Amino acid sequence: MKKYWYPLFMLMASVIYLLLEANLIEMHKEVNSFGLAIYGSMSLIMLISLFVVQKIVSIKEVYFYLSAGFSFAYISLFIRTVEAIHIYPLEKVYVFEDLFRLVGFGFVVAAIIKWIKHDEDIKKELLALASIDDLTGVMNRRVFDMELKRDFANAKRYNKPLSLITIDLDKFKDINDKHGHFFGDLVLKMFAKEVSATLREGDIFSRWGGDEFCIILHETSGKNAMKVAEKIRFAVKNIHVKTDSEPIYFTISLGVTELHTDDSDPMVLIDRADKALYQAKDAGRDKSVPH
Repeated sequence: MKKYWYPLFMLMASVIYLLLEANLIEMHKEVNSFGLAIYGSMSLIMLISLFVVQKIVSIKEVYFYLSAGFSFAYISLFIRTVEAIHIYPLEKVYVFEDLFRLVGFGFVVAAIIKWIKHDEDIKKELLALASIDDLTGVMNRRVFDMELKRDFANAKRYNKPLSLITIDLDKFKDINDKHGHFFGDLVLKMFAKEVSATLREGDIFSRWGGDEFCIILHETSGKNAMKVAEKIRFAVKNIHVKTDSEPIYFTISLGVTELHTDDSDPMVLIDRADKALYQAKDAGRDKSVPH
């Protein structure tokens, strides 16, 4: 009940005003029944709208603008209602009616704009959350697959170079088994942060699954992609995760491939990079291998 104090105040103030003025001031003309019915109903609708705003609007800015807008509109209609029953004989007061209505309309329009903008912001946030891996904060696999298809098609159409890197954390299971999943997750987070800082702004970095990650390098040849892979590999060596016992150091293996003219499907890039990645692991890990 506490949150309805404002519309209740408006209602009580209106009733008290009507009672006082009806007793103290003689009505000069007959009541305009039609005007009283129309403007009285509209005033009541505005008052009910104020109660509804208290109930359903939780966005502070929108709440303020709607409350102000309906309040001014209500006052404007209330003046019209009073005019219809001729309680208040000073017609100069009614000059403010149009002003109140205009201000009220402005506040309501502002509230609608704020509400739409808020909904758009929420949609953008939800869309961003739907495309991000919860743990690492990088792109998830579903969105990465779509990006890869699009980039593959563009590179083929415009005959531009495109490279792909797959990354696997070496012996990550041992880290989880020895230190627990909390520190395993921390390793993944710090790894993702380090790689993100190493890449260019337009590069696509995604968690492919578990401890495997993928990178799309736009307009990058296989030779330059190997340079990027080695840069990442050496950057990761500087990461250490503090634990209660000893810090965790780890290495990564990387598979690197580039778009070939006869490639007909983006998954061919993934398959080729994965084969290179397994070669790196078979060769002793902590390596970047091209294919």
